Amino acid sequence: MKIVVAGGHGLIGSKLVGRLKLRGHEVIAASRRSGMNTVTGEGLSEAMSGAYAVVDVTNAPSFDQPDVTEFFRRSTGQLLAGRTRP
Repeated sequence: MKIVVAGGHGLIGSKLVGRLKLRGHEVIAASRRSGMNTVTGEGLSEAMSGAYAVVDVTNAPSFDQPDVTEFFRRSTGQLLAGRTRP
């Protein structure tokens, strides 16, 4: 099963990617490092093409409440808009 892990190069995401691969899944570690930006939507359609599931373990770049709220509002919206069906 193809699974996209948004934030897949981070501390938690990289551990999740490793565990999913051990269980035989095709895993895409998606992050800004791999050309996917959940806030702008850049690279989302390519990363998510044919994916069965998306796991979001991204982290906001700020701890300021309004910034965190805006980050997750935009990021989640982009992930939902970019979803595809296998």
